[in-house]
Amino acid sequence: MENKTTVLTLCSIKGGVGKTITAIEIAKCLAAAGKKVLQADCDLNNSLSGYHLDEPMMEKTKKLNFAAALGDEDNNLCDFAVPTNTPGIDLIASSPYLSDLRTVSEKRLKRMIPSLYGKYDILIIDCHPTYDNIVLNALHAADYAITPVLKDLFSYNAAVFLSQVIPRDVEGFENWFILLNGYEKRYEESKSGRQNDFVDLYRNSGLPLTPASTWLPWTSGIYQIIDYRKKLCGAKNVPGAVCNEALYSAVTELAGCFFDEALDIPEAF
Repeated sequence: MENKTTVLTLCSIKGGVGKTITAIEIAKCLAAAGKKVLQADCDLNNSLSGYHLDEPMMEKTKKLNFAAALGDEDNNLCDFAVPTNTPGIDLIASSPYLSDLRTVSEKRLKRMIPSLYGKYDILIIDCHPTYDNIVLNALHAADYAITPVLKDLFSYNAAVFLSQVIPRDVEGFENWFILLNGYEKRYEESKSGRQNDFVDLYRNSGLPLTPASTWLPWTSGIYQIIDYRKKLCGAKNVPGAVCNEALYSAVTELAGCFFDEALDIPEAF
């Protein structure tokens, strides 16, 4: 049997929580470790596609995109992937025509995933901040799902909503987790404070948090990484890279959760 493709879905009904940034950093880390990565942009905002593709390649996605791929269950998903500006990462781009697929079966993508076997080690899906049949396609297809959250009540309410509807709509799905974004380690030992209040709120509610070692720290450097496409490193003196040991450690820990073997991750990615 061909090697199966692990599927990771990033979803939330709340925008601005870091789904796309998280998807990008996991993908870059895994590609740098030698994994063959495919990303799928299911967000109508097109942010993932805009990050990964230059204008000539974006032009190609008018025909090669996620809406076109999902339009026919007999399609081979590989045929709709285009190379990105990051070696080791391919992309199935977003399309405004995703909004026309509101009657597509919620399990269509799951039935199409075997077309990726032996071609990609992992598919990372970035979802639109809503809950519809496209998001349900991404959840039914997923081996793992992650919902990033900020330290605010709106993020918590979104997580509670998903905790209620995912078990109802995706039978037997257990690997859904919440990832804290903007975690500040300096407050870790505090007995009180807003950050600890929200950590306790998630834990006391029984919501499934990822390991603390994967919680993404707050850093303004993330804007340099995304806006200027700089690499991330955990050590100093890597030319052109944003050096942030805490962020590097969290991303590498998170990326390692989806493979049994240890990853050989370079100093910068």
